[in-house]
Amino acid sequence: MSGIPDNLIKSIPEEARIEILRRVLERGVKPRDLGVTSQYIYMILHGRRRVSDNLLKKLLKYIPSEEVSKIIVSYTFNGFRQEIERFLKDYTVLAQVARVIRDLAMKDNVVRNIFFDIMKTVAKDDKVIHVYKVREEDVERFERILRAKGRSEKTIKDRIRYLRKALSDLNWELSPETIEEYLYEVANESPHIAGHIAVSLKLFIKYVIKDDLLYNSFKIVRNSLPVRHEPLTLDQVRAIAKHIAHLGAKAYFVLLTETGLRPGEVLNLRLSDIDLKERVIRVFKEGKTKRAYISFFSEKTKEFLIKEYLPFRQDFIERYEVALRNLGFSEEYVKEWKQKLFPFKDYELRQEIYRASEKVLGRQIRLYDLRSFFASYMSLKGVPGQIIDLLQGRVPPREFEVLQRHYLAISIGQLREIYDRAGLVVLG
Repeated sequence: MSGIPDNLIKSIPEEARIEILRRVLERGVKPRDLGVTSQYIYMILHGRRRVSDNLLKKLLKYIPSEEVSKIIVSYTFNGFRQEIERFLKDYTVLAQVARVIRDLAMKDNVVRNIFFDIMKTVAKDDKVIHVYKVREEDVERFERILRAKGRSEKTIKDRIRYLRKALSDLNWELSPETIEEYLYEVANESPHIAGHIAVSLKLFIKYVIKDDLLYNSFKIVRNSLPVRHEPLTLDQVRAIAKHIAHLGAKAYFVLLTETGLRPGEVLNLRLSDIDLKERVIRVFKEGKTKRAYISFFSEKTKEFLIKEYLPFRQDFIERYEVALRNLGFSEEYVKEWKQKLFPFKDYELRQEIYRASEKVLGRQIRLYDLRSFFASYMSLKGVPGQIIDLLQGRVPPREFEVLQRHYLAISIGQLREIYDRAGLVVLG
């Protein structure tokens, strides 16, 4: 990050400086890269030393300006944002204030980053962290609204069925990026089903969530495949991986590419789902349209996970476990969180991958592009189509029993040999 005046740097509070330091360390930056010792960093994190202006300037070189702005907003302007939310309950008035703030901020780039984040936070217009957590009562309310509007029982049943399918596949969280990517993948397998899901989501967002950003983030396309970019190549995938600094995002990206699994399946993996010795990931997910079984990853990725990612993950867990409890999260939630292979926010990992792909390709990739890449790559390497469908969880239950009696009768070792012969290695 560059172009920040010294007077603004001096005004950044210590809490924000420490958070910036944590974010930089999470990206794999070492104390020696910052020109300081590990002991000095330890003393800062434990409140015995302060983050100097000189160290802060070095830290800002490793973190995007928009992320720094969000941290500053969180610590410096949090009280201001709370005052706005307290007194301006009416959305129309709030939007008018936001526009005034926007016009003021346009006069200065640094101020713009800070105040624009305030505007987006208050007006709920932030695509990066715009996530809605759906509850069961939301679905029940949707059903009541449809019934009150006089929809037929068949229509209500269909809308609820397709909505629940989408919510289950998306882990009951809706964001512009995840909805778009999800519909893209479903449309590749069944444009008809994708159309029904899109209609159900549109109505649900319109009647229940009432969020313009989510509503306008996707279109209803019936009986046609979505527009595709040129397929990714192995060289492009490897280049993107090299540009991902955040170790969590890099591990997520590599496993998505080498396993061919869906983003939600990889994101929700538990430590118990991955066998490092056998290089196997197990995803048992049953449904009417798919059942995932197992997939594999390379020896190089195994080494990366053991030597770099898992120690980084453990350090992250130890640093934030107490914070979760202090914020009031239950012991059950904390226990589940500690078991996740990726204890990070989905949008954080996505943004790191998006930035890397923009540097390499000049555009953002879809995470589902990695799933398509896996299928194309394996097919070109001669892996049977049924094995590819099995590894990617595209096998309907009626066909799964047949595969169990035939392909799945062979050992995991034999399946892994088929996988290894294809030579899909991201971290070359």
